[in-house]
Amino acid sequence: MRRWLVSFKICLWSALFLILVFSWNAISAHAEGKGARRIYAKIIGEVKIGETFEKAFGPGFYFRLEPDPYGWLITIGDERGSKDLSRLTPPFHFVPNPREIEGWHFRNADNSGPNEPGEKNVNAPGLIREFIFSPEVGRTINYPPKPEEIEKIRRFGRGELRILDYKLGDLAPEKRARFEWMRFEVDLSWPVGKEGDKSSS
Repeated sequence: MRRWLVSFKICLWSALFLILVFSWNAISAHAEGKGARRIYAKIIGEVKIGETFEKAFGPGFYFRLEPDPYGWLITIGDERGSKDLSRLTPPFHFVPNPREIEGWHFRNADNSGPNEPGEKNVNAPGLIREFIFSPEVGRTINYPPKPEEIEKIRRFGRGELRILDYKLGDLAPEKRARFEWMRFEVDLSWPVGKEGDKSSS
């Protein structure tokens, strides 16, 4: 009886061990498969006012910071020369778009101090700027996009620019603050597949 009980316990523990092993393998394979469906890239850079920053990434894409009088505009191009593939990043009205990186976003309404909560606050994006992009922008998706089209763009390309350090100029009241320089990093991701890799485009 005791020998049977010992054998039963050994079999039970062995079965539990095998279940755990197979379960872990299944979870790991799922996680790897999920991660393998997207490609990730990081760009680190520094730019001075009036300069254009450009860096190629992925299957023929280009990340750009295009200068304006107060800072820069994030744009995504491709080797077809398509107009900005990130231009349908919301929001489109009432507040600055996160792709617009301008010095006055970090100053209060009368440019007398930093932009902080309160009556002088300007409703503007901060140090982190999220944007979306897709090669379908300008081809099958145009302005104004429908909510499902925005989601389709988001499923394809996502980016996040983080401002690491910066210096502003024109900080006197009655002036509009501008960037003098900015150090930043950008994370980008896009899918593996017929639209996400060069070999199948």
